Amino acid sequence: MTQSNHKLSLQLYPIWVKMILIIAVAMVLPMISTQAAWGREDTGNAYLLVIDKLSIYDIDPQVTPQLTKLVNEGGVGLASSRTLRGKNTLDTSITIGAGNIGRVYGTGIMAFNQDEYLEDRGQTAGHLYQNLTGIDPGSASCLLVNLPEISTRIAEESVTTMPGAMGEVLRRHGYTVCLLGNGDTGTEELRAAAVIAMDARGQIPLGDIGPNTVHSLIDSYLSLETNYEYLLQQIENFSSSADFFVIDLADLSRLESADTAFPDRALAEKNRRLQMIDAFVGKIAERVNPDRDLLMIIGPSPNHEQTRNKNTFTPVIIWGKGYTTGGLTSAATQRSLVVANTDIAPTILDYFGLSDDTGTMIGRPIRVEPSDRGMLTEAQQLSTQASMVNRLRVPLIKGYVLFQIITILLAMVALFWMPELANYIKPAIIALVVVPLIYLFLTILPFTADWMYIAMAIALTLAVTLLLIKIADGNTYRAFSISIILTVIALNVDILTGCNLIHFSILGYDPMAGARYYGIGNEYMGILLGSSIALAGSYYQKYPKRGWLVLIAFLFVFQAVVIASPQLGANSDGMLTAPAAFLVTLLLLGELRIRPRTVLLVVAGMILVAAAFTLYDMSRPVEMQSHIGRAAHQVLTGGWEDAWTIITRKLGMNIKLIRSTIWSWVFMVTLLVLALLVYRPVGAMKQLRQEKPYIVKGFGGIITGALVGLVINDSGIVAASTTSIYLVVPLLLLMLHYETNRSTDKMIGRAGDYES
Repeated sequence: MTQSNHKLSLQLYPIWVKMILIIAVAMVLPMISTQAAWGREDTGNAYLLVIDKLSIYDIDPQVTPQLTKLVNEGGVGLASSRTLRGKNTLDTSITIGAGNIGRVYGTGIMAFNQDEYLEDRGQTAGHLYQNLTGIDPGSASCLLVNLPEISTRIAEESVTTMPGAMGEVLRRHGYTVCLLGNGDTGTEELRAAAVIAMDARGQIPLGDIGPNTVHSLIDSYLSLETNYEYLLQQIENFSSSADFFVIDLADLSRLESADTAFPDRALAEKNRRLQMIDAFVGKIAERVNPDRDLLMIIGPSPNHEQTRNKNTFTPVIIWGKGYTTGGLTSAATQRSLVVANTDIAPTILDYFGLSDDTGTMIGRPIRVEPSDRGMLTEAQQLSTQASMVNRLRVPLIKGYVLFQIITILLAMVALFWMPELANYIKPAIIALVVVPLIYLFLTILPFTADWMYIAMAIALTLAVTLLLIKIADGNTYRAFSISIILTVIALNVDILTGCNLIHFSILGYDPMAGARYYGIGNEYMGILLGSSIALAGSYYQKYPKRGWLVLIAFLFVFQAVVIASPQLGANSDGMLTAPAAFLVTLLLLGELRIRPRTVLLVVAGMILVAAAFTLYDMSRPVEMQSHIGRAAHQVLTGGWEDAWTIITRKLGMNIKLIRSTIWSWVFMVTLLVLALLVYRPVGAMKQLRQEKPYIVKGFGGIITGALVGLVINDSGIVAASTTSIYLVVPLLLLMLHYETNRSTDKMIGRAGDYES
């Protein structure tokens, strides 16, 4: 059809058809504009107030009434401060913006307004940014100038982190970010919030982080303070064009680096700063429609006082759309009142109806568990208890490890040179397996000072050890058997009821560090593994009937489920370690020869069990998945590259721990003991294999568990060391028993010769 014919055909349409077309176009055009840029939805505004060095204890009705009001009407929680390096402002900020662990490098964070002139570079920030990156800054208000340094160096780490991932997702979907405020001190330019707000190009579309956001003053010992009035004016100016505001309120951080004042002056100044921040928070809250908008308040890094107190939790408050009164949690932590700092970015995206389409975030959206209890008080109590456990870990774990090493070495002295020491050292050996049981319950005691817990740990260990020996009528191996029965029962009951004791145990894990928040943990995984196998070997030694192997097999299946199940122990490395150790133990107890075919059977069993638990976890809703399912999903979507990233990260962590943790000494001493006892005392090991064959076969299963755990676990040296306790303790007890009897027989023989 020619052009003229086409025009003619249009003129032939009735007028009512033309009117319908015009109306349809008029209706569709607004829809296209509102759904532009990847289907953007029409939402309210989100505000992220970054109050660095804010502590959960700073929130007080008298000093911070506005913050208290938001806590009472919204959700409150405690965030971990995990990064690739330290818990400082720079590393935690880049982690928050990426939704994945990160860090900065040599030049830190160089962020400026685009038109700021850099005296030491002789050019504006915009020109330097373009010269370094080759990217046109366009109309971006703020820029991360040293983006190449950060992005290049993070790409060399064993992580999938994308600096600026949150801002990148928002940019792709047409949402505009505005950044206001800085942490400049007068001697240092600190613009850490830039890496929270920026996109992957290091750009922030709107805002001001320059000198206008602060002003100098003479009625304080701070050189600069936040210009709150200016920030409010800028929020008003950008209100029609920005969707997401990131506001840096850094006066508490400035106090940390200010000149030292007398304590009363320092406290007065801190309260004054808190009141000013609180008043600003109240002004922002007035702008927020809680049915439509979102207000989130975070403290990226802990202050010096709390860090010294081993308390690195930082507060998170969320008020507005979708958040009622209660405690915050997330699928990443699966613990009440605890979230990860990597959860903040996914939460902002979730508010805008978005998800992480970069595929790099490890966090999950924060949700609220509604409650009418005083959640601020509960959060403060949780923070206090967790920091107390952290403080106790150093003396109690180091003390336990040193006690193990000294006891084992003294036992070797008794075996080789001084058998008369045996009866004195045996109670100490029993105590080695009593300590994990004591540490499981210790922190539920209502003490007020750390030294009280240390004293009680020693007293309870001594009392329980002596009680077990008394119950066993002086038979130390029987006392050991009773202790492992109690340990297996206690751990299983705790895991089945939610790991409430493990959460706050000295041998548990640190939620502040952010490596693990739920499940059994590596220390108690090794303890449960070792004690279960030792129990099975001892039981089968006493009742060596083939039918009992079925009962032992059921025990092992149950323990494997408890350790690996995403809803129970959730130990991804134990998911491989436990089946291997249990299968080898069953094969040895069943007196089957270990052939290449048998090894393949064990490996196949490990893979099948791991695959079953992984597929089960992946089939659950995302918000219910453990780190096992999320890691598997990451591998499936990212391919071998992401799989290799996970493997190298685990290997790197294991190597780092082997070099640094005190548990390495326990494992090395255990290996040394095993090597020596194979040959000395002469004939003792042979006698042990002949008289206690099934106990010795159980040792084979424990060794398998320790070695497999060492290789595949990201903190394998810890799991291997705790597993090995249940090898070295019964071995030493039995060897000391045989050597003592042998020495007694020799003395009787010599006495008989003398009498004759």
